[in-house]
Amino acid sequence: MRRARPGMSMLCGALVAMVLPATAAGEGAEPAATGTPLSADVAYYPTTVRLAHAGEENGAVLTATVSFGSGGGSVPIYESTDDGATFDEVGRITDDGFGEGLCCGSLLELPGAVGDLPEGTLLWTGSAGADQETDRRMRLPVFESRDRGRSWTQLSTCATGTGTGGMWEPELAVDSAGTLGCYYADENQPGHSQVLHRTTSTDGVNWSAPEPVVQVPEGDLRPGMAVVRPLPDGRYYLSYEICGGGDPYHCAAYFRLSDDGSDWGDPAAHGTLLATEDGRFFAHAPKITVTPDGKVVTVGQELKHADGTVAEGNGATLFVTDRPGSSTPTAIPAPVEVPAARDDPCPNYSSSLLPVGEDRILEIATDYDDGGACKAYFATGDL
Repeated sequence: MRRARPGMSMLCGALVAMVLPATAAGEGAEPAATGTPLSADVAYYPTTVRLAHAGEENGAVLTATVSFGSGGGSVPIYESTDDGATFDEVGRITDDGFGEGLCCGSLLELPGAVGDLPEGTLLWTGSAGADQETDRRMRLPVFESRDRGRSWTQLSTCATGTGTGGMWEPELAVDSAGTLGCYYADENQPGHSQVLHRTTSTDGVNWSAPEPVVQVPEGDLRPGMAVVRPLPDGRYYLSYEICGGGDPYHCAAYFRLSDDGSDWGDPAAHGTLLATEDGRFFAHAPKITVTPDGKVVTVGQELKHADGTVAEGNGATLFVTDRPGSSTPTAIPAPVEVPAARDDPCPNYSSSLLPVGEDRILEIATDYDDGGACKAYFATGDL
């Protein structure tokens, strides 16, 4: 897995850091993605929600990205009130701590009150502190907004590194008991290159000690990039990748199901590989969304055959699972096509999906533009 930080630092699964100028990363790339540019900002890690607990504002779509400019890292917030046809920037999260490194954001609308946080509060979290030069202790700050993303204040920190390793891709989710969870990839567990941890909170301010969600016995494997979504039948779906191992399924997408969004089964289990009947699977940075009738829609950076070779439709395919846990996914065209999708921090990495309209889906994906800067592109398509 790879992650972008200020200065376009990239940390790969082999834990080797390289620094490339922003313009160099995209040199020699294929044409940029299809779709409409989200903005002129540099953009990584798009994350999207549709407001469902905001009263008269229900139905608005909000998207956050991780951006870098002359002032350092920031998190622009964009809004669409026409089902993803157009977007306008409505807010921006800034913080002095972002100057020490910023990565991997996640956006959540609270489906109910959590402590003193009312239903409909927006929460954002991301990885901060990756660029600390001495005794690095990364942290996962949580910011709140009670005005639909216009203004933001820091609420808490859901986890802080116990060592100098990385803490990546935090994901916020609420379980059936109304407890807020913070899932993240942690490089600080002795004997493991990386594990998928979770902390929990009943008020959004005070957080528990970390507990393992996916901690496979093979210490060189790296589970991470969690995404959690509730299903209409009351179950919860956890999507993640497992990198390493050197086999064709390096960074393949896996999933688990839970009855309560808290108990995800044996942390030592790998989970279920997400693959079509003919064996195609997604590698790197899987993201999901759930349709109102319970279908799970998945996107991943690369589409591969079972032997690890790149499959036709790479960068232009989504998976739709009609009955999560009891049916295999089928492939459909993606709204945004990324011709040069590959193992790289930008093209089609951690793309965002959201159902809009009737049997339509919005995708926001990233790719390098002609100048080599990573930008976000959006489009809607049929389900």
